[in-house]
Amino acid sequence: MVRTFASAIIPGLGLIRTRAHNAGVLILTMLGAAAVALVLFIRRNPAMVVGSALQADWMLAIGVALAVLGLVWVTIIVGTFLVSRPRTMTQSQRAIGSAVVGVLSLLVSAPMAVASAYSFQTATLSGGIFESEGNAQSRTRPTLDSRDPWANKPRVNVLLLGGDSGEGRETDLGVRTDTIMLATIDTDTGATVIIQLPRNLQYPIFPPGSQLAEVFPYGFNDGGNSFLNAVWHDVPTMYPDLFADTDYPGADALKLAVEGITGLPVDYFALVNIDGLVALVDAMGGVRLNVNFPIAMGGSDDGFDCGKDGWIPEGPDQLLDGHQAMWYARSRCNSPGGDFGRMQRQSCLVDAVIDQADPAVMVTRYEGIARAASDMVSTDIPQEHISAMVALALRVQSGHRVGRLAFVHGENGYYSDGPNFDLMHQQVTAAIESMAEPPADAPTQPAQTELPAPADTAGEAPAGQAPVEQTTEQPAVDIADACAYRHEEPNANVPIPATVPVYSPPATEPEG
Repeated sequence: MVRTFASAIIPGLGLIRTRAHNAGVLILTMLGAAAVALVLFIRRNPAMVVGSALQADWMLAIGVALAVLGLVWVTIIVGTFLVSRPRTMTQSQRAIGSAVVGVLSLLVSAPMAVASAYSFQTATLSGGIFESEGNAQSRTRPTLDSRDPWANKPRVNVLLLGGDSGEGRETDLGVRTDTIMLATIDTDTGATVIIQLPRNLQYPIFPPGSQLAEVFPYGFNDGGNSFLNAVWHDVPTMYPDLFADTDYPGADALKLAVEGITGLPVDYFALVNIDGLVALVDAMGGVRLNVNFPIAMGGSDDGFDCGKDGWIPEGPDQLLDGHQAMWYARSRCNSPGGDFGRMQRQSCLVDAVIDQADPAVMVTRYEGIARAASDMVSTDIPQEHISAMVALALRVQSGHRVGRLAFVHGENGYYSDGPNFDLMHQQVTAAIESMAEPPADAPTQPAQTELPAPADTAGEAPAGQAPVEQTTEQPAVDIADACAYRHEEPNANVPIPATVPVYSPPATEPEG
């Protein structure tokens, strides 16, 4: 039985010095060669390996390979037992031996079966999120050279969206992209600027010469709504013929609007739907967030029914379930920062989900998380571009140079109801230039840098608003600091019920 155990640990090891010695040597040689080749391939092509985990065809092949490997391994275990067992065995010894072989086979095959099932499920998930380039058409997606994807592309611009079409939304509004961020990435250094646009930016323009610029010469306005977050749903609804050649009408419309606003062509988009985020947080077992004031769940902006579905108590490191996390990101009726405060909380939630995605939890709750992800994410990044995008993401991660440019109403010449797009273009250009790789003899810059805004062109305040002096720099936002616990006074016009727990910070020792 010792030889049978040996083959259960390392396939073929138990066959050494038996009458099947040559078969054992062959199996061990093939296994060793495959292991060495796999390690070398992973070390030389980490991005391709990670990318393959997001490609349906690769994951299907891996799932089949794992299933076959499990069957072969079980066959080797059974064969080792049959070859190495004594010629004379009592009936009880045969029964015990068969039971041991069965248990060993189960111990080997069960993990293989689970891994194979996860591979097939990942293939289904990946195929549902990342379409093949030939199966899904986009008017705005770039065509890459498979040999060197970024050879002639110094920057890649990815539109990151948080969409809301679920609970509390009127059905005729469709998806509203309440979180709008553009990540512009230097493909050589990985230096990245995240440009955050308010959902209520009015009259967004489209690139000069485009069909949408012709139908919206004065910026987007559907007759009753001119907010940026309505472009996704309303523009294709108003002009469906302009989007007959794309499978992403809403995304393409919004990508063109963001290009008009920032002056940067948008290559890809990724939309995270808040409904799927609820399921993801629940599947993760909750997410911990700093809650800086009692947050109302439910209710409209007029405040009359604010908090009708309950309240999230204030306090640091609060464990929130999916429903609470949704309102943490959505609530506005008693938010002290209005839209901008909500934008900050949405960034904190996304960062917390990424940071707290414990691998052990991901494995044990993989099916629930996979189902949630399939409902949560949509993108026009095709399967063929995944490896290139993973390589770029690794470059961003290793570069540690990320800045953020946020357009806030009344600051640096920006006004949501009368944006100066020429000024915004200048600020975007200046922000990108500020993140350029410093010369070798220059002092090392911090990971989060200040992003300058030009001071020579000030935006004009809309009628009835006092002009705000334009500063020479826009401070970058460090997400760790922005998401730290610090008490904020909620909207004073919305009373907080006495039943909501009041957070009392622990007493601190007096200083020296």
